[in-house]
Amino acid sequence: MEAERKRDHSGKILLIVLLTGLLLVAAGIYFSYRSKQPQNNTSQETVKTAVSRVAVGAQLEQTLNYQRCGHSVVRTVTSPPEWAGLSADELNDKIDMAWRVTEFSPERILMSENIMSFCPAHYVLMPDETGMVCVWSNRLGDGMERVYDTGINLTDTREDVRELIRVGRAFDTLDEAQAYIKSAR
Repeated sequence: MEAERKRDHSGKILLIVLLTGLLLVAAGIYFSYRSKQPQNNTSQETVKTAVSRVAVGAQLEQTLNYQRCGHSVVRTVTSPPEWAGLSADELNDKIDMAWRVTEFSPERILMSENIMSFCPAHYVLMPDETGMVCVWSNRLGDGMERVYDTGINLTDTREDVRELIRVGRAFDTLDEAQAYIKSAR
């Protein structure tokens, strides 16, 4: 019985020694890992001077996403001179709210805008404010311009096409638009 108690006692001591050793190894690994991590002792002044700023003559790549037809047009221009020296935050404050800066570096700025219109690749049948069906085109990329008046009132079109024309029916060519309106009566 005495031998059995000694064996139980030595088993408990062995278990305590093993657990203590395991804790020491875990603590060593933790502190070793922690000492290899970079220290964040950067002052606020250092952070302020590290902000990227727009360089003179930076490349500006604007993506216009046309929601009505699903097309995108990319135009690349030189950034305006007054943008030189601006940070990304300052640039966002300066640009129109419709634009979103998607990528920023001193030499290159990527921006996008969602436009609720058709892209310049289309001719669009749509009524003007008086109800006359006109052919429109987005010649400048950011607004519809009347190409010509068809001489047909929206109310004179067939009922099955009237709603399509009322909201704007796009065509790839002017000939397609003209043929459609002739058949829409």
